[in-house]
Amino acid sequence: MTSNSYNGILFFIFSIWRGPNINCTDSSGYTALHHAALNGHKDVVIKLLQYEASTNVADNKGYFPIHLAAWKGDVEIVKILIHHGPSHSRVNEQNNENETALHCAAQYGHSEVVAILLEELTDPTIRNNKLETPLDLAALYGRLRVVKMIINAYPNLMSCNTRKHTPLHLAARNGHKAVVQELLEAGMDVSCQTEKGSALHEAALFGKVDVVRILLKTGVDANIKDNLGRTVLDILKEHPSQQSLQIAALLQDYIEKGNSDVPEESIEEYLVSDHQSSVLSPEDSPIQTSKSEAVTGELSKLLDEIKLCQEKDYLEDMSHTISDDYLDDASKVSEEETVANGNGAKSNIVSEKEYSLNQGC
Repeated sequence: MTSNSYNGILFFIFSIWRGPNINCTDSSGYTALHHAALNGHKDVVIKLLQYEASTNVADNKGYFPIHLAAWKGDVEIVKILIHHGPSHSRVNEQNNENETALHCAAQYGHSEVVAILLEELTDPTIRNNKLETPLDLAALYGRLRVVKMIINAYPNLMSCNTRKHTPLHLAARNGHKAVVQELLEAGMDVSCQTEKGSALHEAALFGKVDVVRILLKTGVDANIKDNLGRTVLDILKEHPSQQSLQIAALLQDYIEKGNSDVPEESIEEYLVSDHQSSVLSPEDSPIQTSKSEAVTGELSKLLDEIKLCQEKDYLEDMSHTISDDYLDDASKVSEEETVANGNGAKSNIVSEKEYSLNQGC
């Protein structure tokens, strides 16, 4: 038994011993029910509810017991909190970040809890303080099964109704190929624009070559511009790196072929092939050029810049240039994305959220 579990049970016993107020709280605002829900003590949860413990008491950060149970993925305790006791849990209760239990379960890929909450009519359109819906969080962290469940139940969530982001943008940014493919097949508009441009802009900026390939295969306009009038090639020139060169060459070849084909060969083979393409300058028009044309001055300049900078230093500079908020714990990797990649390797997660055990979800 862990120290947290032991302390939770002691807190329950102490609550009963000291008097009738079973909903008294500790310094974090936790009731005995919070502790039991967090640590998976089903029998203790049931006993507390028999003694009229309230499911609708929030801790200091606004988390209710159901938030904690959803965060842990405990299906049985979530069900108990919803259906039993004198005060049934209200599934749409929000914490101080305006997140529901569905946000907590979706972010961590707890599909069984998500299914229960959807059955109980939890509102999946609620946005947290960062305007993220549960679907946004599932897409951001590559939770493929949860993404499928939510869009099947509420396809309207894929509409482009915010300038902040869409599920497709978030999945593209983090390189979640299976999620990107699922959203596209479900009808997500690949040309949808946010304040950072299209999903193609996001994937290219963060070096997600495979996602760029998927988006190009949908027939997306490779010359699509963001709200500042910049194409993807324009942005890549502002952030030179090995990945930028690879994606720029891929995009240029796609443009030369009249948006009719996406090369299937590996990137390494592609870069040393005889049909390398130029990176267009901002004033150039996207005209089709000969495949046998030599590497232009713009691409040569980009190559020289890449040779002068080390990849590690560039990534550090880029992270500060874009936003410190984008960097998050790279250890959160979905089982679905790992299976889809087929290699078991961890993916690089670029996030706008951090969660800790003390925060609940």
